[in-house]
Amino acid sequence: ALRLAAIEGHLDNGEPLPVIVDDITIQFDDAAAAATFRVLAELSQRTQVLFLTHHEHLLDVASAAVGSDAYRSHHLPG
Repeated sequence: ALRLAAIEGHLDNGEPLPVIVDDITIQFDDAAAAATFRVLAELSQRTQVLFLTHHEHLLDVASAAVGSDAYRSHHLPG
């Protein structure tokens, strides 16, 4: 929450920078992950958000929370 507040403050007063988060939902249940995706989707209206994870089930959680047209998914081989 504090990081998001700092990002919002920066966006209010400066140039938008991409926000990159890596597996921030690792300790979350699906309900908390869905809430996080809704917040990130709202933030993505102001700046680019990159969410990195290796947990493919989160695509289903994100789709249910914000709709599959709210994000783009890229799979890296390996």
